[in-house]
Amino acid sequence: MSSLEMMNETQSRLLSMYKDISKILDAHGIRYYLCYGSAIGAVRHDGFIPWDDDMDIWVWQEDLANIKKYLQSELDPKHYYYHDSKADTHPHVIYRGDDFEKDLERKDAPFIDLFPLVRYPFGRFRRLLSNISIWGIHISVTLLDHLESVGVYRAFLWVPSLFRKVAEMLVEDSSDFRTIYTTEFQNEIFPSDCFGSPVPHVFEDTTCYLAEKNDELLTHIFGDYMTPPPEDKRTGSKGFPLNVFKDYTIDRG
Repeated sequence: MSSLEMMNETQSRLLSMYKDISKILDAHGIRYYLCYGSAIGAVRHDGFIPWDDDMDIWVWQEDLANIKKYLQSELDPKHYYYHDSKADTHPHVIYRGDDFEKDLERKDAPFIDLFPLVRYPFGRFRRLLSNISIWGIHISVTLLDHLESVGVYRAFLWVPSLFRKVAEMLVEDSSDFRTIYTTEFQNEIFPSDCFGSPVPHVFEDTTCYLAEKNDELLTHIFGDYMTPPPEDKRTGSKGFPLNVFKDYTIDRG
């Protein structure tokens, strides 16, 4: 199979996954928005960026528990794996192929990122501590990903959880700013009203939802996002959710 055929197959599977996920979220009245490369693809291509091999969705942190409950109970477990490790920055929905373990090892399993929009504090001192905590989440997750021993890996699962708890404790309930628990957070601190009511937009043969101020958000993150990058930069994620195979093995006992 050529690389183009593989990409077409991956994007076709991702589109099917998105339809299944959005149907469930819509049925339960949960707000969500395409973001990052998926949002660029929607605006610039009315679908996928030709070289994109995953999908990105923003959700609200306060909806995350319900999202997990609904997706785990209503998506077909024969075809979907909801990855929500304590040792990661955000959940993923991963497609189960006929040989899921090998797909995970080869990093071939299509996946959709769910990025929670978390509250971000006002005060300078709280923000400093919050920044340290968010970096702590990212660094500890990265270090865990490099632990070869599953036993050692289990022993340190509490570290990113601790940093996450600290970050949550620092947020004032009145804070109306949002960010994410990844290294990009310093460039992605937004007033909540940037997101607003989801705006429908064409995406391939279906409808997606974008943030109310999608252009403002994408411009802030990427600059001139309507101009495609140079050809040598046109690559997919090439990565994979951290610890997916290890977590899956642990989940199965």
